[in-house]
Amino acid sequence: MEPPVRNNAGPIVAGLSIAAAVSYFICKHTEKKSSRSRESTSPKTHKNGIVAAIGNTPLIRIKSLSDATGCEILGKAEFLNPGGSVKDRVAVKIIEEALESGSLSEGGVVTEGSAGSTAISLATVAPAYGCTCHVVIPDDAAIEKSQILEALGATVERVRPVSITHKDHFVNIARRRALEANEIAFTRSKAGQNCTKDAKQINGHHLATEEKPTSIFSRDCKGGFFADQFENLANFKAHYEGTGPEIWEQTGGKLDAFIAASGTGGTIAGVSCFLKVPSLLQALIMSPKYEGLDKFLSDVNRKRMQA
Repeated sequence: MEPPVRNNAGPIVAGLSIAAAVSYFICKHTEKKSSRSRESTSPKTHKNGIVAAIGNTPLIRIKSLSDATGCEILGKAEFLNPGGSVKDRVAVKIIEEALESGSLSEGGVVTEGSAGSTAISLATVAPAYGCTCHVVIPDDAAIEKSQILEALGATVERVRPVSITHKDHFVNIARRRALEANEIAFTRSKAGQNCTKDAKQINGHHLATEEKPTSIFSRDCKGGFFADQFENLANFKAHYEGTGPEIWEQTGGKLDAFIAASGTGGTIAGVSCFLKVPSLLQALIMSPKYEGLDKFLSDVNRKRMQA
């Protein structure tokens, strides 16, 4: 593939947070499209259930920005996903991989420490796979977040805010709850019969002997799985295998840059890694100065300059 011609009106993709939903903006080449029409490679099918309604979101032209910059700026309308954000893609990938690997069973509980969109997406998607969702959030989070999660069928555990290094940080408690759910399932299965996973280990972490299973989960719980959005590679894969290819197809490969705000880094990593292979795309990340990703990228760039 020949490198795309660069000009000041080249394509750009960016991500913004709008009404708690992340959209990605793409700036396409203003050159005329090929006269050849692209035919769909797959037949149209009826969507089945809420999971089938996730993804394939449209690109929306942002007229004001396009006119002001002289290039086509398009927004990837991720707020049209059932759960209202791009995190629906991640929730589906995390749960499907966990089910395929045997780390999660139908009837099990998915746990996560999140007061944001990921929790809402997991609560939205988990029932479609026959699972429940348990979310741990700090008690200084808005009560409306708990109400939304509970309305979606999730159980919500509010805990006091502490440092991430503390064993009772809400993310660490969520990990522990998955271990406790596994312990309940293990005990119920009569000394491990028909149990395919170690009840006292999950995502490389062990349940301390002094940590007794709680009564949060029912006695018929089929085990637990900690979603672990910050460390789970399914977060990256959801965008490398889904969002990135969608953007490439929707723009006909004619784009110059992708810009996104970032939290866990899964979107910017997955989309940019896919798009950089077939093009000379620029990827730009929007992150608060001196926070995690900003510090990491600054350190990387400094080391490159020193090399």
